[in-house]
This record gives sequence, C-alpha cells and structure tokens, in this order.
Amino acid sequence: MLAEKIQKIRERTIETLKSYFIEDAWDIIREIDEAKRDQELNGNGEAQEELRVYSSLMKFIAFSSFPEGEQIELFRTFLVKAFRLGIDVKNRFAIKMNLTPDVLWPEVVQEFVSAMLKNEEKIGGTPITVKGETQEAPPTLSNWLRDYNRIYGMDRHEKIIPHRYITENPNAAKLNKEDQVLLLKILEFYEGLKFPSQSQIQTALKRALDQYSEENSDILDEAMVPEEDQVLQNVKDSLIEGEENYMDDDIENLIKKFPKVTDQIISREPIKLLFNGEWVKPTVSNWLADYRAYAGVGQHEVNERSDYLLRSSNVQNLSTVERERLGLLLRSYDERYLLPFSSTRQEIVFDRVKMPISS
Repeated sequence: MLAEKIQKIRERTIETLKSYFIEDAWDIIREIDEAKRDQELNGNGEAQEELRVYSSLMKFIAFSSFPEGEQIELFRTFLVKAFRLGIDVKNRFAIKMNLTPDVLWPEVVQEFVSAMLKNEEKIGGTPITVKGETQEAPPTLSNWLRDYNRIYGMDRHEKIIPHRYITENPNAAKLNKEDQVLLLKILEFYEGLKFPSQSQIQTALKRALDQYSEENSDILDEAMVPEEDQVLQNVKDSLIEGEENYMDDDIENLIKKFPKVTDQIISREPIKLLFNGEWVKPTVSNWLADYRAYAGVGQHEVNERSDYLLRSSNVQNLSTVERERLGLLLRSYDERYLLPFSSTRQEIVFDRVKMPISS
C-alpha cells in the first residue's frame, strides 16, 4: 500500500533529521524514487507533494554528495523551507566549501548567491514594496533580497545591517516575530556568501546565525502551500518528541557521521591557533587543528599528547574539567577511543565517560 510506504518514509525522514546520517538520507531518497513508480501515486497530488518535501529535506542532509547543479537548485527552490525546519544549512554548506578548491570558490559561491536571488519561496503572507518601485510584489525571498540590496547595495555588510533591516524596514515590520527571525537568519547567511575567498567565507559562516540559531530553529511560515505546511509541521512535531539517544564512537567517525560535532565548544576562552596566530572559538575542529599543528598530522603516542597538554599555551588556563575534555578528545583522535555521543543533541557528552584518563 502506498500509504504504508509513505508512513515508513516519513518515520525514517524524521529519524534522519535527528541523526544527520548521510547514508540514511540516501536510502530514503532511493525509497522515494521507488515509491514514485507506484501507480497509486498518479493523480494523488497530496502524496506527491509529501514525497517531494521528504526528498528535498534528505537532499539537504546529504548536500555535499550531490552534483553542484542539484545543490544550486535546492538553494533556488527549498532553502527557505530548510531554514524553517531548523536544518543546519550553514554546516551543510560549509562541507561543500571545504571540498571546493580555493581558486574556484569565488565563482562557485556566486552561483549559489544567484540561486538565492531567484528563489520564489515566500516569507510572510503580505505583499512588499521594493525600494524604488510603486507596485507591490509577492513576499518571495527573491523580492526580499531585491529590496535589501536596493537599500544597502550589493557589497558585503557587517552583521548590524541585516538587524537594522529587520527592525527599521516597513516591509519587515509587517512580518510576525517568527518570520522576522527567519528572514534575519537568511540575510545573515546571504551576507556570509559575499566573501571572495574560502577562508573569509568560513569565518563568516561560523559567525552567522549565532544569536538566533538555537532558540528560533522551529519556525514555520503560515503562507506555505497547505499540503507542504502540514507535512513540515508533522515532521517538526515528531522531531521534538522522543527520548535522547546515545551512542559510542571515536571522533573521526563522529565527524564523518555528524559534521555538526566539529562546532561543539570544548572550553570557555578563545584559543590562538599555532599555525596562523588567529584567535578562534574553542571548538572541536579548532582544538584538533591546533593539536595537529603542534604535534603533526596523524596519530600520536601518549607522550606526544601529554607534551601538548602540558606545554601548549592554549591549555595553560583551562580548568580541570576543560583539560579532561580536551584529553578525551585528543585520545579519541590518536587511539580511536570511543566517546559517548548524543545523536539528539548532536554533541559529545563528556559527563557520560565513566573512567577518567590521565593523558
């Protein structure tokens, strides 16, 4: 029965939105392709729309695995919905960035900017007036960006400018609070794409969306197509249900399966990277980068790890708890030591480690 197939796909989609497993996303996409061949689907517009939504969600989870043309198409047709549902678009796009050679990045990122400027997804239900025009326009992302660019220009702006647009623009004032936060997220992400180099893009993407990313990740727009609105609402309701799930794995595998773990904060104070002298957030990825710069790439003996934990200037001011976390992280990197991980929260749960280590 088609209904049973769709129910199974829905349940697997919800689980994958919690785990971010790329392999599971691909499995679901294949299941959807198979379901599309079911004769019952012909003429069933509601079922077709539901499968299309699930497929697009899974494509964002497996974003880096798709050809660039399909990635750009997702930006043009499904970016707003991905933000609405709380998908970590910043992280998905950062993986794409890291896989692209520096010399090609400025040209590549411009294609994604162009896709955003053509996006016809709506934010809000009231027409807007684009600066310099007298006729009202639909509240599509393309028109929101057109109005924003008419006011502030196409150059890259500081983070205060998207905030100013949300608080001062007459069009934005008509949005409800949830849609204002959604538009702000997208504008900050859009500003991050304007950098001409890969390293600048990375810096911007890490800064973008910080203020609202956690408390406003569950936004849904009342102006959606009814079928699509209901599908996404059902997915969101299921995502917030259920108990927390734990698993054990080493940091290398965790990064492959759950890329968001690289952004987990390990300590309180910023750290200064040895290889370039820049001050950065004390995340998993930055601590590992500093460790590799100090001790070399690849696995290390316990004495090398201990030397870093004793002599690195970044480690000197760590609390006992922070030092233990870092030691566990580095041991996992060197020895494939298994760390407890919450797939619900997408982070290492250091408090669940039963036996402390000395190195």
